[in-house]
Amino acid sequence: MKRWFRVILITLFTLAAVSLVVIQLIQTRRTFSISDSMFNVSVSSAMDEVISQLNSEVFQTGTHPAAAFNYQELDSLIVEELLLAGIDLHPVVGLYDGSQRSFLYSSDPQHEDLLEVSPYRYSFQPIGVVSSNQFFIILAFPKDYLPRIDSSMYLYMSLFLLLVIATLFIISLRTIANQRRLDQMKNEFISNMTHEVKTPISTISLACEMLQDSSIAQDEASRTNFVSIIADENQRMRILVETILQSSKMSNPNFSIKRSELNINNIVDKVSKSFTLTLANRNGRLETDLAAEPPILVADELHITNMIYNLVDNGIKYSPTTPHIIVSTRREGNRFLIAVKDHGVGISKADQKHVFEKFYRVSTGNIHNVKGFGIGLSYVAQVAKLHNATVTLESDPGQGSTFTVSFPA
Repeated sequence: MKRWFRVILITLFTLAAVSLVVIQLIQTRRTFSISDSMFNVSVSSAMDEVISQLNSEVFQTGTHPAAAFNYQELDSLIVEELLLAGIDLHPVVGLYDGSQRSFLYSSDPQHEDLLEVSPYRYSFQPIGVVSSNQFFIILAFPKDYLPRIDSSMYLYMSLFLLLVIATLFIISLRTIANQRRLDQMKNEFISNMTHEVKTPISTISLACEMLQDSSIAQDEASRTNFVSIIADENQRMRILVETILQSSKMSNPNFSIKRSELNINNIVDKVSKSFTLTLANRNGRLETDLAAEPPILVADELHITNMIYNLVDNGIKYSPTTPHIIVSTRREGNRFLIAVKDHGVGISKADQKHVFEKFYRVSTGNIHNVKGFGIGLSYVAQVAKLHNATVTLESDPGQGSTFTVSFPA
């Protein structure tokens, strides 16, 4: 997925998400307004019925309104009519004398302040009551009444679902990007592996042609040199193939290693000798500092050998000038350490996070003079994991790199 396409996709999704939020907010406000209107209509309808029933009762002439009602029955009548209108709430009820500006009755005297400002005020003049005063039945409801709570829940649910969709969208983009990166790395791996194998094949083929020349075949020194070249290139191909096969096998969760007591210092010497010709051709040198005593480690010989080989080979390949490699072994407490240090190009902090990933290769821009197929360090990490070991990297661009494998002793 190209960068510009990702930018357009994210922009469109953001615009769509913002639009949905705005539409939802507008719709929610409309829902609030409609709910309030319906609530007010229902209350007015219920109170019309209450007043109608009250007007059907003729109070004794001259009776003061304060003594004209059974207020408990008035409360019950209002609650009953509200319930029939679909409102399951118990309001505060008050009978207000408009001329005297005082309450003749309040079902909850502590909330008379709510009654004074309540918009649910209904004029009422008891039939048979002789008075020039204007009376009102006033209702006060809880601030967060039911319709508004339901509308708020719709908004919260919409925002939650929008958040879930956004999360899934981001995860999908990351998955697509990772899949594309893996596909690109696999293609590079196939290309690099092809070049890696073609080089020793070409070298062996050329050496065989030279050996077929009768004049060279009779020259013992030349014949020995070409046979040595064939052996070295054959060993190189064997390591390449073995690394790929073993790395593939290690992906199987049922894979197991064959442990035995190994003299790590002897293995380091063996690996070092295999690079003699390569280093000689580049005027390089490989130093060893084998300080581990005793040098015995219980591990898999094949994989430990290949691991050290890969680390040394990696250091040589990424040394643009004269290679200088230092392989050391030592013990620190209950840990057995194997370290491979080079003085090459080094690795940036950004690349250090990915160097142990399969098929990953450190970018060198448009320069492709470093051979490899991005599986060596991944193999090293797999071997370390199988031995309950850890791999650490210390590196700075232009200052070289040091890979340290720490085994439980």
